[in-house]
Amino acid sequence: MYFEINGTNIAKYVAVKGIKWTRNDIDSAKAGRNLAGTMNRGRVCTKVKLEIKLVPMKQYVSTVKPVGELDVSDIIRLIYPEYVTVHYSDPLYGERTVEFYSNNVPATVCVEDSEGDLLWDEISFPLVER
Repeated sequence: MYFEINGTNIAKYVAVKGIKWTRNDIDSAKAGRNLAGTMNRGRVCTKVKLEIKLVPMKQYVSTVKPVGELDVSDIIRLIYPEYVTVHYSDPLYGERTVEFYSNNVPATVCVEDSEGDLLWDEISFPLVER
């Protein structure tokens, strides 16, 4: 599996069942039911939303991060820009490279290990197609 944000593959940090795909329809302002109860959609476009859940991750505070490894700070920095480019496998479109934005990124600190590094869990974030 691959899952890249701005060219960085984070697939190994994604939890099992950690990518939830949703198609969101954007309807026109005129969408709604008429007096007969018939729904008039007026779909303008569709956008994809991905809900990402990560495995518990370290934040290297007191020790040196191993070469080639990412920590929780690296992931949060990857999605910090206003827009990011994501390369992923989409169940509707297949392989895609799309611009997304992200917001509301929770993480819960679990424990400080014997070296003084922190372990973060419940790390998740949305990616919404621009």
